[in-house]
Amino acid sequence: MENIHFANIIKSFFLGLFIGVILQVYDNSDVLFEYKVLTVLASGSIGFLVGLITEWLTSILPIRMANARMYFFMNNLIALVVTTIIMASLIMITSSKMVSKGEFAPLLLIVLGIICIANLFDYLMYRRAQNKLKRFKDEFNEN
Repeated sequence: MENIHFANIIKSFFLGLFIGVILQVYDNSDVLFEYKVLTVLASGSIGFLVGLITEWLTSILPIRMANARMYFFMNNLIALVVTTIIMASLIMITSSKMVSKGEFAPLLLIVLGIICIANLFDYLMYRRAQNKLKRFKDEFNEN
């Protein structure tokens, strides 16, 4: 449990909320506003669950994968697989007519694309912080 990054789980919750909002914009159906809010909150909860499972699975990876690039790649891959499994399970449990309409694939692609972009952004922010730290150390060592 000490290797789990709880901040990433919270980020996944907010990413889930963001995905819920994006999917509400994508969906043109005429539903009550309350149902849309509940859908966004459910999406945030699913994001929290995906983040928890992803971080748990990432924390049990072998130590030989300890470099940053491999960690972010494996984290993204695990997040994509877990999200796909959870979304497919929820679609099969709740609504079989959505699958027959062929609406599942575009929704899944939107969600997975947002997850990939978010993980890429997280990696770029990590690299930026590491570069700033290196410059700060170099400046400190020169003085």
